[in-house]
Amino acid sequence: MVPMATSAGAQVVPAEQPPAISVNARGEVQVAPDRARVQVGVETQAKTSAAAAAENNKKQAAVLKAIRDLGIPQAQIRTLGYNVMPIQRYDDKLKRTVIDGYQVSNIVSVETEKLELAGQVIDAGLANGANRVAGLDFFVKDRSKAQEEALAQAVAQARKQAEVAARAAGGQIAGLLEIIVNDYERPEPRPMMAMAKMEMDAAGAATELSAGTSTIAVNVMTRWRFSAR
Repeated sequence: MVPMATSAGAQVVPAEQPPAISVNARGEVQVAPDRARVQVGVETQAKTSAAAAAENNKKQAAVLKAIRDLGIPQAQIRTLGYNVMPIQRYDDKLKRTVIDGYQVSNIVSVETEKLELAGQVIDAGLANGANRVAGLDFFVKDRSKAQEEALAQAVAQARKQAEVAARAAGGQIAGLLEIIVNDYERPEPRPMMAMAKMEMDAAGAATELSAGTSTIAVNVMTRWRFSAR
């Protein structure tokens, strides 16, 4: 019953809440990645910014050609960052900061649905002038199906726990009062730092990578009506 105030100064009586059981639960689904994203770059240094940029452009062109030669379309290659920075140091004699040269950094991101190409992109880049691997991700492009499955698991688990608690209290659950869904996904695997196996011996063996799995998880907060037997 909704409380009502009938006159000024009348006391408002809170609505009586039905007895309830609150349960939090989590559902998780392991999915195999279906996309790889590699970030490779070229860093060059020279006395002038123009010279550093010219050398960088030449090397980056060779890197991009080698990546395209793997069969990766231009649409899946994009520039992630381009920076020109002075190389500075403090001169004790002059008592001030001086510029010794310039550094140019050009990083490109390559995305492919062929996971086996991730290592080849790294090898092709390094063999043609790249001197930096800025990142490597394996990820799932469409997570909706896995999220739905994780949600179903979380709700089923919450109901099961509520039923156990209700029986232990001498009653049963009599319907759902409230449910709050909180999507949660663990950080996508970073093979460069954790899961990948990167092996390149002195002879220049191919880079070997392991995609691992991604965890799609959903948390739910639920309240169930409790009915005493």
